[in-house]
Amino acid sequence: MSALRKLIPEDDFLDTEAGQEWLTESVDDLLCRRHIEAPNPVGRSKVLVNADHLPEALTDYMAATPDPDRYIEKILIELIRRGDGGILHEWAVEAVGGDPQIVRSLASDLVAVHANEYRDAKRDSDHVERECGF
Repeated sequence: MSALRKLIPEDDFLDTEAGQEWLTESVDDLLCRRHIEAPNPVGRSKVLVNADHLPEALTDYMAATPDPDRYIEKILIELIRRGDGGILHEWAVEAVGGDPQIVRSLASDLVAVHANEYRDAKRDSDHVERECGF
């Protein structure tokens, strides 16, 4: 039978409706961090794509794609700020080194150097407001 299979060319599986359904389901599985496996009639299924391959592929893609607006960092800051304790929060904390307070600490460092400038501007603004009555 295998010799006959070699003589009859098979269509590309992705050109079939079943292939497209498998692709859609497999992509969804991979996005949900599940391995993509092929069945084995006499043993364990064969892993075709390990769930860790998608983050690795995204890392490669991101390394080759500039992010001048720092969207990744903005996403991490927002997830950490929310502090909902969910898996996304946990991953965001791990992504910045495991310290959930690092974003607050960095923000404090950025703001603290301007404390006297703020005080002086506030003092001047309050003075003008009192003098002008508005």
